[in-house]
Parts: sequence; C-alpha cells; structure tokens
Amino acid sequence: MKRYVALLLAFVMVLATLTGCGGKDTDKESGKDGDTSVEVNTDVKGSITVGINSYRNSDFEAICDAFKKQYPNVEIEPILFETNKDDAVEYLTSQSMAEKDLPDVMFDDAGSLPTYIQNGWMYPLTEFVKDDADWEKVPQNIRDNFTYNENIYALPQTIHSNVLMVNEDIVEEMNVDLPEYDWTWDDFTEFIKACTNATYSGVDDMSKMYNWIPGAMTEGHTVGGYNYETKAFNLEAVRTYVNYFLELQKLNGVEVYSLYGASNGGESAYTKKFGNISGTNAPFVAGKVASAFTGTWDYATYNNQDLEFNWEFYPIPQTTAGRVPIHVDYCWMTTSIAEENVEAAWAFLRYVTYSKEGNIARLTTYDEDHITDDMNYAYYIPVTTDEEVLEKFESLPYVTEQILYIFENLENGYINDPEKTVPGIETLVWGDIGRLAFESMTGRDDFSSKMKDAEAKANAEMANYWKTFEDALSKFESEFAEAH
Repeated sequence: MKRYVALLLAFVMVLATLTGCGGKDTDKESGKDGDTSVEVNTDVKGSITVGINSYRNSDFEAICDAFKKQYPNVEIEPILFETNKDDAVEYLTSQSMAEKDLPDVMFDDAGSLPTYIQNGWMYPLTEFVKDDADWEKVPQNIRDNFTYNENIYALPQTIHSNVLMVNEDIVEEMNVDLPEYDWTWDDFTEFIKACTNATYSGVDDMSKMYNWIPGAMTEGHTVGGYNYETKAFNLEAVRTYVNYFLELQKLNGVEVYSLYGASNGGESAYTKKFGNISGTNAPFVAGKVASAFTGTWDYATYNNQDLEFNWEFYPIPQTTAGRVPIHVDYCWMTTSIAEENVEAAWAFLRYVTYSKEGNIARLTTYDEDHITDDMNYAYYIPVTTDEEVLEKFESLPYVTEQILYIFENLENGYINDPEKTVPGIETLVWGDIGRLAFESMTGRDDFSSKMKDAEAKANAEMANYWKTFEDALSKFESEFAEAH
C-alpha cells in the first residue's frame, strides 16, 4: 500500500506552481462572465488539525500549501491515521473511547455519515453555506446527498463514476463501432456480441455486479434497487439485472463468467479460451476481452500497468440519456473543534471541497508534469460547475470527451454510493439480497419466487435502520443546538 510519506517528497515540484492560486491581498474570489464574487475572509486566524486516512492517500499536501498561501494566518497540523478500510470509523471510535479529541476536519472521507452522526461526531454546516454563490454551483442532487432534516453535515469534494473500460484495439480489429456516450443496454448487448469470437469475449466477468448495475438499468433506483425517495428497496430492479445476466450466459462466451463451467474433457471453456490466468479482470488485462466494468478511480491502477493495447473509459449504458452513476467523497468538520478555531476550520473545509480557488489549485496537481505513481487517482471530477474550474479540468491530459460527458451530466446523474448516506444499507445489499441475487445468477436459486419475501424483509430492516438513525439524529441536533 502506498503511503503519505511518499507524497511529501513527490509534491516538492508541485508546490512552486501553485503561487497563482494563493497569496492574494483581496478577500474576494474573482469571477468572470458576470459571476458574483464570493466574499472570503483571508485574514482569518486559527490552528486546526486535519485527519487523513493513509488508506486514501491523495493530493492533500499540495492543496494544503496552496491554502496556506491564501490564508497565511491559519496553522494546519495533518494527522495521519492507519486503518484497514477506506473509512475512519475504527480510528474515530478508538479516539472517542480513549476520550481523545478528534481532528478538527476530516479530509477525503468515504465512511457512513449516519454512523458518524449517531456517534455525535459531525458538526452541522448549514449556516456556513447559506448565501454562498460557490455552493450554488454544486448540483442540487449532490448537495441533497449530505443533508438530513435540512441540515448539511458534509461537503462534497471528489466525484468518480462507474465506467466501461474498452479495449479499442479489439473493437478496431473486429470492425465494430465504438460506443456512443448515451448508449442503451440494448446497444451494449449488441456491442459485446459483435466483439466476441473464438479468440475474444465481449465483456469480462459480470457476476459480482448484482449490487450496483440494477440501479443503472431502472429509473429511480440505485444499489440493490434502493430508492432514495421512498427509503425502500424495489427488488424488481435487481431481478431486471439477474434476468439480463442469465440471458448473457446463453450467448456462447460473450460474457467471461459463462466460460467457467466445465466443457467436454473436463477442461473449462475459460481455460481453453484464455489459458491459466486469474485475478481481477485478468482476461481483459491480458488483451482477450473487449470491455470490463470498473470506475474512474481505477485510472491510475490501469495506467501504471502499461497494458499492451489502447484502452479508454466510456460512460456505462443508460436507461435515460445522461443518467450516469456518480460516487461522491466528502470532507467534514468534527464536534471536537474549539470555538475559536471554527472560522479557520470552515475556511479550510470550504477551500478543499467546492470553492473555485481550491479546485483550481487541486486540479493543478494533476497536470501532466505533476502526476505521480504515488497518487491514488490520476484525476478527479470536481463537484462545482464553475466555468474556470471546468476550463482547468478540461485542460488535464487524462480528461477525455467521455469523462466530460459524465461531468456535464452530474445534475442528471444518480448517487451510486448510498452506503455513505443510508443507514444499514451495506448489510442488506451484501446480505440476503446479494446472496439471493448471486445464487439465482449461478443457477442455484430462483430470484422471482423469493423476491417479494426478500423485499419485505429488507424493507422492514431498512425501516428499523432509519428509525434508529432518525431518533439519534433528533437527539444529536437537540443537544448540539443547546450547546451552541
């Protein structure tokens, strides 16, 4: 696992380039094309600690130095903590049990907001964003994602998306048209069929995607068929994917999982076609499969492998044009913050999330001259639609027309990581729902006959999770209001 220490060395070259992002005497962030300037207090003073998960190494060091150029009176102490997961629950729990203060700000987080709130760790941010023109440039669906009882508890700062990674050499060799950006699932089926022959398969193993693809196939749903509006599951969405997967299995090796069964003579069709290779997306990485589902977060992983074929990310098929799945990581302020440091913590939190100045500084670290193998991403999709941020984003060598299509449809997209905001959902999706889906996809169970019972059970459990959380939320908000 790559660690933060390596980043401290890697960013020495970057910091000198960021002087244009800070050091201003003005207390306004300048706009253009008639944009209203945003009032910011660059004279704010304070001393803050910032928690950084070493599992999620990122571009913190460079953006921190850029911030300090603009806010010279704010002292920042990074606190690196070790964990085996990409959230901070273990670390924050150990700190709380030891009666130690939490860091004032948590950077680059992907944990469960309900868990954090139930433990009394999250500082409500609603009053801070009020009347902030930069906040208004964050798409409404993303703003709503971190809101409970009309209170905002976290700020979005990094967006990624599920994508289809396409081997463009196979596509060219097979004389198949590359995907349109707003293609449908029927288009996808025809694409992978056309890319399949005795040597190649159309798409890599899709047997573990019963969690997120149902949301991509049906309107109003996300992971496991969950609906944000109703706060309940509709397993018809999951059945849609289960049935689709079963149809793919009949198409003579179009999808890789269908080749795992034994063929005549005891050797699997998989081994006959690809040889003895194993690992995540192994046949695709070996150049034997035309496409594989992944995420934009894996760009650096694949780019650093120097694959022996030309590849590109494409938007996944859409039920409605522009309805792309997005994942949103966030930052937040903790209730351990001392009152005298709240303004300084807010200035930092705003800067590293949705502000124009912070995003331009952060995107600079992803310029071709600065990107390093130690960064966990080769780019991120910014949460703000500000024109100057978009201009900088478009200039990055890793940002293609396909990625811009995703960016331009953020407001049309749907949040595809409900485990960050919906209480208990991981337990349900990876529990009974997931088991039934996988067993049905592999021919050991029948989804349709058990769907209604599974849905009723999951929704009863989900209602309990929401009740427990909402009771805790009400208690926390009351206690917070009294204390402040």
